[in-house]
Amino acid sequence: MIKFSALFLSLVSSTFAFADFPITQENAGLGVKETLTLEKDTVFHLTGNAIKTGQLMPSMVLTDSNLSSFDTSKNSGKVRIYSVITSVDTPVCEQQSVDLAKFIKSNKKKLQDIEFIVVSADTPFAQQRFIKENGLEKSQVTFLSDSIAHEFGNKTGSQIQELGLLARAIIVVDKNNKVSFVQRVPELTTIPDINTAIKAAKVSS
Repeated sequence: MIKFSALFLSLVSSTFAFADFPITQENAGLGVKETLTLEKDTVFHLTGNAIKTGQLMPSMVLTDSNLSSFDTSKNSGKVRIYSVITSVDTPVCEQQSVDLAKFIKSNKKKLQDIEFIVVSADTPFAQQRFIKENGLEKSQVTFLSDSIAHEFGNKTGSQIQELGLLARAIIVVDKNNKVSFVQRVPELTTIPDINTAIKAAKVSS
């Protein structure tokens, strides 16, 4: 699996290094029996338990980029938006994460009641490097690593079986930690629509 993941990251990074990736409103399911594609012709399979709107966000303890524990069940008093990415070492995920940070910076006042979290299966050290390289140290985004037990992937159904990485998605949970919106893109070279997620978050706040 590690060799497969390294090959995948190398392929995606070299092939799409200078591409501008489209935002999509397409949505697909999570969990076992679901699939996703890379450039439409390479098919991957998802595993884990699919989360659905109306359910509580599963309790998980992940590691943030500062090596501190983060409990997803702990109530922050804010609506949370989880931006789920495949790997910080792919240009698609770089665009998704950097554009999110820019969007938050440009809309600080109207987004004060929302907590933004980026989740990937990268190690915290890879996330630290990515944050530094992209000048995101002061962004209002928390990066969480699912690299050890793949708890997030398995408990949300976003785990890519062949890669040990996460499917690209956005998950919104309300102040009571109940899932109110989910978008999982069916194609890995597309980016979920943050504006639709923001609207769902505002309804939940």
